[in-house]
Amino acid sequence: MSFEPVKARLFDTFIDGFRVAYEEEISGETYFARLAEFQTGRARQALELMARMEVVTARAIEPVLARNGILTTPLDQLRQEGRFEADLLASVSATELFTTMRDTYDAYVAEFEATLAQAPDADRPAMQVLIDHEVALIDFARAELQGDANSLQPLQDYLARFAG
Repeated sequence: MSFEPVKARLFDTFIDGFRVAYEEEISGETYFARLAEFQTGRARQALELMARMEVVTARAIEPVLARNGILTTPLDQLRQEGRFEADLLASVSATELFTTMRDTYDAYVAEFEATLAQAPDADRPAMQVLIDHEVALIDFARAELQGDANSLQPLQDYLARFAG
């Protein structure tokens, strides 16, 4: 299975970029949880941690929705989308998944950084949470693919920092 290259999207406004980021955290929870069902061992553990990260990230940034009056797609629909996307990858190996994260998720960092540049001061910390979460995923994937026995540490560190 080959993955489509991920390209950073540019949004006209902070609100547009933030809405998409938030919605992808919601669908991402289901996406990673479902992917975990297809894996075993350490890969399953990593994907379960990623699903938890999506929940923690969404909660951390939710105040921005209310503060800015941002309406989102219904959460059930977003979760269905995440599950659908994961089901398409049922036969993909953990190595392929993690290689894709390592090689393409920097596009999301670029997207979040561009949205951060548009953000009002009050919303900048939420954008930094999104950036930090994406960096943790990439750091995990790099370490895991290099055979680092401590590859889960970036995911665990993120959760320890933001789940509190």
